[in-house]
Parts: sequence; structure tokens; C-alpha cells
Amino acid sequence: MFSKFFHFLSEADPSVFAAVVGAIATVLVGLGGVFLTQIQLRKRAADEAHRSIKVEFYKEFLDVVAKMIVGNSDNVDITPPSEQELVKYLVEFKTNIMLWGSPQVINATLKFSEMSSTGKGNMFFCLDELYRAIRDDIGLSNKGLDNRQLIKMYLSDPSELDDPEKLQAILSELETDEN
Repeated sequence: MFSKFFHFLSEADPSVFAAVVGAIATVLVGLGGVFLTQIQLRKRAADEAHRSIKVEFYKEFLDVVAKMIVGNSDNVDITPPSEQELVKYLVEFKTNIMLWGSPQVINATLKFSEMSSTGKGNMFFCLDELYRAIRDDIGLSNKGLDNRQLIKMYLSDPSELDDPEKLQAILSELETDEN
């Protein structure tokens, strides 16, 4: 069948040949566009379905971290989770991250966990990186946010993160409260 068609085209008038090739190209481009659109729509639908799940467990994580940061303040009546509650929650969170998190979130979570367990590095900087990865994963832009802007929102004096001495005092206070 195809051989007869190509034989017909090879013997056809050049204007007929050009018209047939143009029509075939138009059909192929149209089909390609339809398939590409369908793929994009399916991906968008899957991303949107996953987004609601991600937002739920990311929100829980933000709430736990906020309780830990703000719970150390005498000005707020928020109790940070106990060590056992925190460990249990983090196991659940990491399981969710493995299933739903982007590579950026997984890497930022690992970096934050390593820093938390070794004490090497700055918890606030790693947490800010994790927050940015979370925002990016759920489709929010970080454009226009300064460094550590997301963490500064929890502090009564956001400039503390910019002053190395104040920052060290905060970190020391958090370590003392944990012990």
C-alpha cells in the first residue's frame, strides 16, 4: 500500500507532489501537537493531585518547626513537641518525602538532618534552604526573597540572623533548651 502511494507520488506532477507533502506535514504536525498537549495535561493533572498531598504534609512540617522555634519564647504559649513526638513525626515526614518530595526537598532534608545530628553548620540556614525547596516543590516562587527571609519571619528581631554574635547566642540557647 505504501509502495503504491510512493510510486504514485514519484510519478505525479510536482505541484500535486508538493500539495500532498504539505498536507501530510500538516497532519503530522497537528497530531504531534495533540499528543504533546495530552501529555502536558496529564502531567499537570498529576502534579495538581500531588500538590494537595504535598501541601498537607509540608504544612504539618512547618507547624512542627514553628512550634520548636516559637515554643522557646516566653512570649508565646506554644509547647514544642517532646523528643519522642518529634522523632515519631520526623520518621513520618521522611517517609512522605521519599514518596512525594522533589529531589531538591530530599537533598535539603538530608542536609538539615545531617546538620541537626552533627551540629556542624547553621540550622537556620539549612532550614531556610529546606523551606525554599518546599515552596519550589509546590509551585511557589522564591524570586524576590532574600537569604534566610523565610526563617526571619519567626524571629522577634529578624536582624539577629545577620549578626554573627546574636546568631551564635540564639543557637546556643536552642542547644541549651534541648538538653
